[in-house]
Amino acid sequence: MKTFKRMFIFIFPALLLIWMAHTSIAQERFSSLTGTVLEIRMRMWLDVQSEQDKAVVNFRIGRNTRYTPQRYPFAGEKVKVEYLIHKGGPVAYTVMILEAQKEDAQQSPK
Repeated sequence: MKTFKRMFIFIFPALLLIWMAHTSIAQERFSSLTGTVLEIRMRMWLDVQSEQDKAVVNFRIGRNTRYTPQRYPFAGEKVKVEYLIHKGGPVAYTVMILEAQKEDAQQSPK
């Protein structure tokens, strides 16, 4: 019983510290980019030209990417993309189509 108490006193705090470190690492902050869609290639890549510096960024997209409204953006539409860098490349998690929201707001009052 004495050995069990010693193990509990030393192992439990160590496991708690490891768990806390893991959760703090997992809380990554998303970066965002606003720009114009150039094209969607093979439903795997979203090419966006940045509004600020006119650089083209290729985002990976997939089944976990969320679109607002729920559709793929068309070429030429303005979008805001929230992404993380995963394995050296930007992966889009949310794509908000900005032009469509303006059109919907204009059509609503009619």
